[in-house]
Amino acid sequence: KSYINNRTFLERPESPKSMAGSGTPPTKRPCNPSGRGGVVVYPGTEASLAHEAAAQFFKTVPDVTFTGAKSFAGVFEAVVAGEAQYGVVPMENSASGTLHAIYDLLMKHDVVVRGELGVREIYCLCAKTKVDASQVGRVMSHPNILEACSTFIEERLPNEPSLEISPTRSTSEAAGMVASLGEGSDAPIVAAIATKGAAVRHGLVVIAENIGNDAFLESRYVAIQLRSNPASTISLPFPEVAPGCVSKASACFALKNEPGAVFKLMSCWALRGLDVLKIETRPFGSGRSAPPGMPSGLARMWEYLFFVDWLVPSGHTEHAKAKLWDSLVEFSVWHRDFGTYPSLVTRAEKQPQSWADMVDLMAKS
Repeated sequence: KSYINNRTFLERPESPKSMAGSGTPPTKRPCNPSGRGGVVVYPGTEASLAHEAAAQFFKTVPDVTFTGAKSFAGVFEAVVAGEAQYGVVPMENSASGTLHAIYDLLMKHDVVVRGELGVREIYCLCAKTKVDASQVGRVMSHPNILEACSTFIEERLPNEPSLEISPTRSTSEAAGMVASLGEGSDAPIVAAIATKGAAVRHGLVVIAENIGNDAFLESRYVAIQLRSNPASTISLPFPEVAPGCVSKASACFALKNEPGAVFKLMSCWALRGLDVLKIETRPFGSGRSAPPGMPSGLARMWEYLFFVDWLVPSGHTEHAKAKLWDSLVEFSVWHRDFGTYPSLVTRAEKQPQSWADMVDLMAKS
């Protein structure tokens, strides 16, 4: 059963004017140049998962203004328009995987990554009143979060077709929609999967807590910034000396469609003893979705862009970085560098969720 089945719902283009932090679009203005605070934009509203991640990213920076956007696209557009200095967006969930829309937006907009942070996420099933999970007739949340809680949905909620699954643009939107629903005797009980903070903010009751597929779930969030932005007026989201922090680099490449093309590109890292952490492919965009600067005629059906993340070892010199990039350029026909940045994520063995504990929790709630 797949819950990620409505990509157009997630990728509807949004105007930068459609920012929705407090419900009032902010005035378009340059970012704060004071050297202390600034504007950080995230998808969703207050108490959403992304809002909590943005707060963790910049918790040591004074005078930061956080504001929400209606979509992932709205975050990128606000950064490009100069309405926000940073955007914070999720890249990947440890259970449900990659958010492909973010990769497409990285290609569409000329931004760089300034930092990456793994944020633990605890998902709660929330409703307007205290009910048993087996009574829920409709569940709402972001598609990636629905996927990350798929085991709970399949084993603890009513079976389809009696259960309706509705995707939303964010977990906070799901909580708000449940809170705004009218009550009727014949209407199905509707629940949202969101944070406990979102449940409190919208006056919902938590039916079940920590319902993810794994006992510990984490999402990788990145802070993006306009490439042409002058030196940052906000310090990096976390110091590079933080325990467990590593240096990471990301880039995207278009290759010739010929035997050995991927092998040649991978050899640039392999022959230097560099650790490639992730490879992701996406279809070429065309028209308004084409990456800026991509040569015409390069985008073809069933050919792909290769996104690569790799570890930058301690002591890796600027000369060594330049030589690596020269080799990568040699074996690609188009490329874009997203930068080198600090990364702090959890590296631990996955543990399955304990449903015995979950049943006990639900019985006590």
